[in-house]
Amino acid sequence: MNPRNALLCVLTLTFVAATTAVVVASTNSPVQSPIPPYFGPLVGPVQLAGSDAQAQAFESVKAGYINKVKALLPEWVAFTGVGMNQLDPQRLYFAFPYAPRVYFIYEETGVIDQLGVTIANVAAPVQGAANGTNYTLFNSGRSCTDPLYSSDSGIRSTNEPLYPGDFVQLPTINAGQQLAFCLADNVNAQGIPINVVGVPAVAYNGVSTIDGFQHMIAFFPDNSQYIIIGFEDWFFGDRDCNDMVVVIDIGAQNANFLRNPTGLPK
Repeated sequence: MNPRNALLCVLTLTFVAATTAVVVASTNSPVQSPIPPYFGPLVGPVQLAGSDAQAQAFESVKAGYINKVKALLPEWVAFTGVGMNQLDPQRLYFAFPYAPRVYFIYEETGVIDQLGVTIANVAAPVQGAANGTNYTLFNSGRSCTDPLYSSDSGIRSTNEPLYPGDFVQLPTINAGQQLAFCLADNVNAQGIPINVVGVPAVAYNGVSTIDGFQHMIAFFPDNSQYIIIGFEDWFFGDRDCNDMVVVIDIGAQNANFLRNPTGLPK
């Protein structure tokens, strides 16, 4: 059975398969945000950029990806998608088992955002939270290298804990499962997002009924196993989709599957 048919068959299943934890040889960042997670338990401590062989491989492309983000997702300019090989961010389906990593690379926001993910069975995109296993990936998306809104010191602190290339390791995602990302905007010291029109400012899988805007975009920067995902945190805002930008390592086989025009809809 080819991967497309296998995934379509999985759509008929009603359970979410158990996840398998992954042991990493990387190094915990010495600075971890103390803000409580909003979406679920932390998937694990943030790891230092370049602290194992897999992270070193990412370091070789990181600067180019950051430059691409700056060029294609400039601050205060509404996202248009021009120049991008786009992927539907609501269809990050896995045709092959793989333990993905999420690398932080960029942010342009003056507030604290949280990034979460749900590991769920493949399903059509829906509004609201997906049904599956929930994790918080980054409980603070603030960087020490943001030239507009941070100290731009390059030194991690509890207020600015992230440096480009820092990452978290997810458990193994099975064939027939998907990643559904979610973003909480402007969380306070208790990890609670700000309210907008009376409801928490949260976009699940990029979808929000608050302003009707798709708050998440995804694209392939090259022919590697990496996907760049950008998030817009400002509801009724500038729509630049650069408020938190991460790179997902989904493995070469899954990347080839998602790039293939005969695969599931992009």
